[in-house]
Amino acid sequence: MKKEISIHSLKEIDEELTKAFSLSAKPSSPLGLLRPFFKLLEVSCHGIPWLVVCLALLWFTTNLLIVTYTLNLLIALLLDVVIVSATKAVVRRERPKHNSTKDMFLTFSVDKLSFPSGHSSRAVLIWFIFANTLSLPKIWNVLLALWCVSVCASRVLLGRHHVMDVIFGGLTGAIEYKLVLSIWLGSDKALYILKLLSIF
Repeated sequence: MKKEISIHSLKEIDEELTKAFSLSAKPSSPLGLLRPFFKLLEVSCHGIPWLVVCLALLWFTTNLLIVTYTLNLLIALLLDVVIVSATKAVVRRERPKHNSTKDMFLTFSVDKLSFPSGHSSRAVLIWFIFANTLSLPKIWNVLLALWCVSVCASRVLLGRHHVMDVIFGGLTGAIEYKLVLSIWLGSDKALYILKLLSIF
């Protein structure tokens, strides 16, 4: 009984925090003027554009290093889609009541569900991969971190997700990063897989 009360209380706190921080949920909200910017962040971390870019690079690029890296990134993105979709299907938490689904970018049936935030998991996953597997200048790492944090924050500000959806989404992305590193493909394995698929 105590456990049920505790979980129920946490849910209520989460919903209250979400309502308080949904400052761009509508054009008339306190930060409604920033809604187009937050929606741009939403598109920048949407799964479809990232998958399309990866597939295009695999199709048109012949540089083995780029192809290998892109294949690993594609595997990471697909892993994220599977894990987040499966978790949403099991938990089945609805999005905040104040969320407007009419202006969400390229939604599917599973996108009606809220936990965990797929944008948050993807943002953290991409940030960790780029920051730890590429020798980027410090300024780019800072910009990547800012983008990741901004995407995660925008999910609550837009009213798309509850606070806990975003937190657990970020944790999911971090775990996925560890999984991706453990199966990271070298050039030989990547080339073998791509030849099997007749891409490279």
